[in-house]
Formats: sequence, C-alpha cells, structure tokens
Amino acid sequence: MLGAGVLVSPDTVLTCAHVVGTPDRPVLVDLVGVPGAGAVRARVDAGSWVPERGDHGDQGFGPTGDLTLLRLERPQPPGRATRLRRLSPSWDRRVGMYGFPEELDQGIYLRGRLAGGTGGDGRVQIFPEEPAEWVRPGFSGAGVTDQLTGQVIGIVVSAYVGQGLRLSFMIPTETVIHHLPEVERWTDGDSVVDRALVSTAGDEPVEDPAFAAWLAGWLRGGAGVPPAEAVLVEPAAPARSLTLRRALTQADRELSTTGRATTGRRPEPDTLPPVGSLDLAVDASRQTPAELAERVCRRMGLDGGPERLAVTVLPLTVVVDGVDRAPDPAGLAELLELLAEQGSRLLLVFHAADSETRRVAVAALRLRHRLGQLARRLEETLPLEARLHERYRQVRADIRRATDALTTVHALRRLVSRQRRECSVPDRTAAGLDRLHEELDGYEGEARKAAARIEEAVTRLDALVVRRDELRGRLGAAQARARAVCDGEDLPLAHAYAAAHELLWRAPCDVPAAERAVAAYVLAVTGRPDEPAGVSTP
Repeated sequence: MLGAGVLVSPDTVLTCAHVVGTPDRPVLVDLVGVPGAGAVRARVDAGSWVPERGDHGDQGFGPTGDLTLLRLERPQPPGRATRLRRLSPSWDRRVGMYGFPEELDQGIYLRGRLAGGTGGDGRVQIFPEEPAEWVRPGFSGAGVTDQLTGQVIGIVVSAYVGQGLRLSFMIPTETVIHHLPEVERWTDGDSVVDRALVSTAGDEPVEDPAFAAWLAGWLRGGAGVPPAEAVLVEPAAPARSLTLRRALTQADRELSTTGRATTGRRPEPDTLPPVGSLDLAVDASRQTPAELAERVCRRMGLDGGPERLAVTVLPLTVVVDGVDRAPDPAGLAELLELLAEQGSRLLLVFHAADSETRRVAVAALRLRHRLGQLARRLEETLPLEARLHERYRQVRADIRRATDALTTVHALRRLVSRQRRECSVPDRTAAGLDRLHEELDGYEGEARKAAARIEEAVTRLDALVVRRDELRGRLGAAQARARAVCDGEDLPLAHAYAAAHELLWRAPCDVPAAERAVAAYVLAVTGRPDEPAGVSTP
C-alpha cells in the first residue's frame, strides 16, 4: 500500500508524487468502497509530475509541489468521481481524512482542525481532533474533506511526529491548481482574486518597493499589525496600482509565482507576501454589497445566504478595491463592518477619498473588530454562568463576587450594543470613534476581571461538589463497617449517621458542616478521628 488519492474524473486520480515514487512507475489503484471494482492499472499522466522541492537558493520558500495525476487504463463510471472545491482553509476549520495505514488496507477515517499556513506554496497545517487521530504513513494523497460542506478542499501531503507533536499538512485546492492547471476543470468555487485585480508582472521587480513591503507586512499579519487599514491608490499613480495588484496575485495560492524557477532578478523577500495570506480580493466598484456577501459565503462554504455572516466567525483576510466607487457606499460600509466584527482583517483601497474619510472608515472597522472580540469573550461566560448556578444549587458558598461579575457581564453586553449603534451613525467622525475606542479600553478590562471572578467561583464550587461526593462515599464506607461490627441497633450511632446523611443530601449542601458530621460519625465507628482532605469555605 503506497498511499491514497482522489478520483477527480472517471480516468484521473490526484495524489502526491512521493506516493508513486518515480514518474515511470506503474501502480495499481483500488477503489475502496466500490464492490466488485477490482484493481485498475495506472501510470503518471504526461506533464503532470511535480516532485517536491525544498528551499530555493537563499530565499527559504520552504517545501513546494509533491503532486501528480495518474491516468487509469480503465475509466470508471462518472458517478464515482468527486469534484474539488476552492474554500478558505481558515483557522480551526474541521476536516476529515480517509487514509490507509499499514495493516488497515480498507482504510480509517481521522478528524482534524486546520491551523496556520506553512510551506512555500501555501500548505496548511492540520491539528488532530483527538491525540490518537494523527495522520501516519498511508494517508499521503488522501482527500481532505470539509466537514461543513462535505466537499474535498485539498489532499494530505505529509506528517510530522516529534518533540511531543503529531501534526500533518495538506495541499489546498488552489495550490493543486497552481501546480496542475488542468485540475481546474474538476473544481468548483470562486477564485480568490477578482480578474480585474490580477497582475501579469510575475517576478519582475516592483515599481514601489516601500509600498510593496508595507503590503507584504500587513498581509503577513501578526502581533502589532492592525486588523484594518486603508490605502490611497490613485488612477494617476500606475506604479502604486501595479504594486497592489502584484501583491494580491503573489498572496494567492493559485496565482502566485513565489518559489517558481525564474530567469529574471528575484524581488526582495520583504516585498513578497506569504503565499496563502489572502482569502479574498474584490473589486467593489463592480459588485453590490449583496453580491460581495454571497462571495464571502461561498468562500466560507456557508449555506443559507448572507444572514449567516452575522452568526459565523469569519477569520478572513480581505482586500476591497474601489471602496469609494461602490454603487452602494452605505451598504458596503455596513457589510465590511459586519465582517470586521466577525473577525475578518480588511484592507480598504480608495481611489480618490480624502484622508478624513479614510480615517473614519478604518476607525469604524477597528472598533467593530474589537467589539466582536469583546462580544465573543462575553458569550464565553454563558456556559460558566450556567455551571455557576447549577453548582450553587448543589453546594452552599458565598458567590457574591461572582454574581457581581455576572451583573457586569450583562451590562457590558448592553454597552457593546450601544457602541455598535453609535459606530454606525451617518454623521460619525474620527474624533467620535476615537472616544468610543477609549471607552472600549475600560470595557475590555472589566470583561477580563469579570470572567476571572466567575471562573474562580466555578472552580471553588466544583471543588466543593467533589468533596461532598467524597464525603458521601466515606460515610457509606463507615456505615458498612458499623453494620459489620455492631450486633444490635446503636441509637447514638444511628443519630450521628442521620445527621451526617441529612447534611450531605440536603441541597444546597453545607460542605464544611457535613465534613464535621462525617468526621464525628467515623470517630464513633472506629474510635479514631477521621482524616478529611479539608475544604475551606469560599
């Protein structure tokens, strides 16, 4: 068993080059799960051999390639093939893989979550859903299926086991098309970059190196990089426009020339954005907000229309060109602010707007981004609130600090709604938005303190419940011992047991009082003091 693959057409299998080994090696393809299909002979299709390459020169682009197509000698019925899907391999997206490790020729299914991109052509890291569900030899070439849509969004390429880590990596669909353009005919989904924003400059030196380095840094992201920015690219400044289009093209897994062999002079590394650092680049002057919303939904694999955007985390990096030429500026602003609140990073490209207009747009996006983070942090306290009340019904404790914190959380939710409304007023100004940002600083601090107090109270209540259950077990063991050694009824002992039992099964339980009662009963039974673990009253 060499590995796995994806039947993308009746006579074509997509897999990794290292699975086959050499381009002239014949292989047998088993269609697992197809009764009576039998093995089919196959060879590497001419012109589709893309072996893995490592670092290129001193540029350090990382591994690329490792793909091939196999041509079957006997085509299969069309219904057995599957189509690939362009889909944003966003952080924490759930996926599944079906591979064939040693001694499991019928295969096994593993689950994982997508993490950050890696590699010169935009490979994506996969964390196992559970520690035991790690990819091992026999999974290379396996289709990576998005659990939300059920569609194949790439193939497994490699695994890493060491230093306490068990990781795997996938080649997304766009990267497959980058190396094997013929695969596009078996692919669904929109391209990342609108055609009007695609560059044909390739690896030629950029016209505006400083702007190129800034764009590459923003697309790279990381600590200290704002989630929203705006730039002015005037039609009368073609160098800046060409530089922008080149950055967008190089950041797209499907279109990028980064890492390819070239006869020309390579651009400076700091002017090249990471491959795969862009999820969507749209020309807002040619699309309505509703059309853009549909684009985002398709890119995320969301069904149900644009209303899903308001209830879905959207960890996307989006560049919007021609913001000030949009057919519906107000509708576009509303959509972009929603994307920012749901977690997207946004670069707005204006063609003629003044600096105050750009500053207001960016301030609003950054505020909504922060409001979204705060709203999600507050939502995370809901399970804690439910657990707090559940535990408080079971054991007695002083939780006034926690209930005060819950009051703060509910107040902060109302303040988030108020700030969202004030952020969206038609006559908003940069100064007004700056004031809201300053207010938000305090809200974020209060949210952190409130969450910490609630978590602390839940932890103490959990410990009390555990101790109560331990005491119930201790009381039962002592009662069994008393029955074994006592010939008749011992009324004082029975009263001591009843007192402890009443305290332990009364809700809410006074755990310290119950602990003293159990200790007294154990002493009466054994003649020596109990040895409780001890739990202080919260």
